[in-house]
Amino acid sequence: MIRDSILSIIFIIEGGAECLIGEFMNSNSMTILITGSAKGLGFNLTKFFLEKGHTVLSLIKSGNKNLSDLQQKYKNQHFIFICDVGNEQTIIDAYEIIREKITSIDILINNAAVHLESHRPDLPEIDFSVYIPTFTVNALGPLMVVTSFLPLVRAGTGKLIVNISSEAGSIGNSTRKSEFSYCMSKAALNMASKILQNRVAKEGIKVLAIHPGWFSSDMGGPLAPISPRAAAGNVGSIILKKWSLKDPVYIDADGRKIAW
Repeated sequence: MIRDSILSIIFIIEGGAECLIGEFMNSNSMTILITGSAKGLGFNLTKFFLEKGHTVLSLIKSGNKNLSDLQQKYKNQHFIFICDVGNEQTIIDAYEIIREKITSIDILINNAAVHLESHRPDLPEIDFSVYIPTFTVNALGPLMVVTSFLPLVRAGTGKLIVNISSEAGSIGNSTRKSEFSYCMSKAALNMASKILQNRVAKEGIKVLAIHPGWFSSDMGGPLAPISPRAAAGNVGSIILKKWSLKDPVYIDADGRKIAW
């Protein structure tokens, strides 16, 4: 039932065209999967890669007009799938649909994330009910996505998995006195990224955990010094670099290593 509903939404967004994605691909383009593409960094990363001629598979939790408009502009490059990264079954369902349409993914970008303590409460005011949802989306979600989509990444030529992390997940550089849930979830994501790199290195797959910088968004707030588009340009350029398995896993948007 879930799979059928996802499939019907895909065809609504894509205009009902029941065709193989591969039929439209530019032979020089890469296939890039991005979670959380509906807004902010994910939306702007989608635009960045589309403008460079790549094929983008957007995984979003619910329909979004801006993303649908982008799909209409790049209808031969951009394909939208409904998937909640906090729900393993929807990830599996999305994978089953996508693998029927394509044979490989070159770059997988886990971008979807939540910050449910945006008001940064002090210890006495902490609402622990938001902790499990935060960890599920920010730390477990990326690992669940990789677990399902790894066969397609193995078959790709890019062989790159990118987890959008944060300097908030650095234990060595931590100066915060609040934001426990978000910081802890990103630290957990960093650990998952390191273990994953250990696991897939023998298959020639590179893993990156990238801090995108402080940019204006629902999470970053209006005072951030750069825009989501600028952040996406920086992050996208870093992603498209030639990476070696010997390069660090946890880096900033300039490619510099960050302390775990």
